[in-house]
Amino acid sequence: MSSDKGNASNKSFGQQLSARARSAMKSQGAGVIVFLLLIIVFFSIFAPHFMSMQNVKNILFSAAVLAIAAVGESLVLLTGNYDLSVGSIVGIVAFISYDVCSKAPGLGYIVVIFGLVFGILLGAFNGFLVGYLKIPSMVATLGTLSVYRGLDSLYAGSREVTKNQIPHWVNVFAPSTFLGIPSYVWICLILCVVASFFLFYRPSGRMLYAYGSNPKAAESFGLKSPRIIFGAYTLSGLLAGFVGILMGAQVGTINSVMGNGYEMEVIAAAVIGGVSLWGGVGTPAGAMLGALVYACLDNGLILIGVNEYFRLIFQGVAVIAAVGVDAFIRMQSARFSTRHAILEVQA
Repeated sequence: MSSDKGNASNKSFGQQLSARARSAMKSQGAGVIVFLLLIIVFFSIFAPHFMSMQNVKNILFSAAVLAIAAVGESLVLLTGNYDLSVGSIVGIVAFISYDVCSKAPGLGYIVVIFGLVFGILLGAFNGFLVGYLKIPSMVATLGTLSVYRGLDSLYAGSREVTKNQIPHWVNVFAPSTFLGIPSYVWICLILCVVASFFLFYRPSGRMLYAYGSNPKAAESFGLKSPRIIFGAYTLSGLLAGFVGILMGAQVGTINSVMGNGYEMEVIAAAVIGGVSLWGGVGTPAGAMLGALVYACLDNGLILIGVNEYFRLIFQGVAVIAAVGVDAFIRMQSARFSTRHAILEVQA
């Protein structure tokens, strides 16, 4: 009887917090959409080819891959933690998977399963370090970033896996389209729907919001933090591994530096899309929208001739602005909650 009551409390707690996250995302999402529209208008004026059919497809293609990784990162950010090893997981999964595939072409689609399982194992190791050993996520994943990248370089050496070594089905799938839209975009949309359903309608998904919003309160309701954190990192590793497979098929030539620094783009996309660095707020749709903003910004800056160094500055400013807006919203929310509590006491 008491167990049922506890489960009901946990469910109610998670539902309240996931509803709060959706509410917060609505206000932030409107700002992100306005920012995206401004970017599109600006680059449409100063870069005539920005809205050409081929360039739009290029933007959607890049945004789709980034969005999948950003959704995985968002699951970790929702718990109030970070995953800085995403780029290294993408790189090592891509190289080893396609290297194995080039040596044993008969494996076919099994290479995809191999990449997913590999990503799960790497993500699970991150989750074990942060969730069970209680190592701060920044330290743990900064360490695994180097470890995974070092293992990738050790395995690859100076070798590359070229387009000619990759099976034909890989080269055909990457540029394929359905109804005129890149296949990668459809995959991204499907994953976004699945992730949204998981977060909003499954108890295990709502637990991520519950824990990230208030870890101490969540634990007092009986939620087990190690298991929640472990699950978030494992899913992040799964999606990072999948991105490694997709990106490897996209670039054609894979080496040990692939994915280097990609974690910053992933975190930037998630944060721009309204996923809070403090945990408890954010949605897969927001992360996907953030990836689209990032892809449009990067593509537009290239078209108007901005060099790489200034592009990094612009992108960094965008991230700082997004974090600043998130911090401002959190401060206003805290003030409102405090004022409301004081009024209740006085009444």
